[in-house]
Amino acid sequence: MKIAKGSLKIVTIISSIMFLCTIATILIYVLLPTPIYWHFGILGVILFCGLFIFWTFRDPKRDIIINPKGIIAPADGTLMNVKKMKDGFSCQILMSPFNVHMNRSPIDGVVKSITFQKGSHWPVYFPNYAKRNQRNIIVIENNELGIIAEFTQVSGIYGRRTVAYPEEGDEVKQSELIGIIRFGSIINLKVSGLKNFKLIDPVPKYAKAGLTILATFNE
Repeated sequence: MKIAKGSLKIVTIISSIMFLCTIATILIYVLLPTPIYWHFGILGVILFCGLFIFWTFRDPKRDIIINPKGIIAPADGTLMNVKKMKDGFSCQILMSPFNVHMNRSPIDGVVKSITFQKGSHWPVYFPNYAKRNQRNIIVIENNELGIIAEFTQVSGIYGRRTVAYPEEGDEVKQSELIGIIRFGSIINLKVSGLKNFKLIDPVPKYAKAGLTILATFNE
């Protein structure tokens, strides 16, 4: 399975540590008279952690949707707090440690700014505290349609690092991979400039990056 861009180094380091732990467990069993079930238990934990790491950093192939008159979900997870505004809408997507952690652009456009804010790592289930968390704020503007998408990657207690792939001035396509939150967390999306739009009805409980249409609009 393909590993997420920029994650090969951390996966290699963690895999090496787990391999050394496995060798150490085998050597201890050979050299010391300890119960065998202890070692099977340790090896089971190491195997589970290894599979979890590869699952966390996976970048599965996905047949994405391109909809020039739509806004596409930027992340996998539980869709929450969908709010309609005068000229757009906002929403949040709560990512669990088991979701695909790749983030995708909700619209075509140019990356106007990427702002990294240092912060803490509170659980995102406590919104008042999570406001202090580390984050990347990515602003994508489509001048042709007059749409601005403000896409914020928020770290959490497990999501210890937010990563943006493009740089300021880069052109991105709708549903293109633009970042990752390692170990999951929450995505805030605010889209403005939509004069005549309709939110998807009914609002789905879960969103899929590059697949779920959040809203449609007329030019």
